[in-house]
Amino acid sequence: MDWRCKLFVAVSLAFVLTVFSCSRQNSPDKEAGEIKTSSQRAAEAIEEYAKRPVDKARKAQSLGEERTRAIDEATENLDKR
Repeated sequence: MDWRCKLFVAVSLAFVLTVFSCSRQNSPDKEAGEIKTSSQRAAEAIEEYAKRPVDKARKAQSLGEERTRAIDEATENLDKR
């Protein structure tokens, strides 16, 4: 084989391998989907973090109301005796 033919085959092979290796990379759509998923997870975590104090306040209010009712019932029972 002539050296020109070998050079042509080597360059062609390199070109084909380059084209195929580039096509295997993640497409922009997949990367955007991954970013969106990460953004969604971050948004959910922030939302949950923001809800915690509100949930604690509601629970404390509920416990306070139950305690007040228990005290009212106890005083009513004392008044009836």
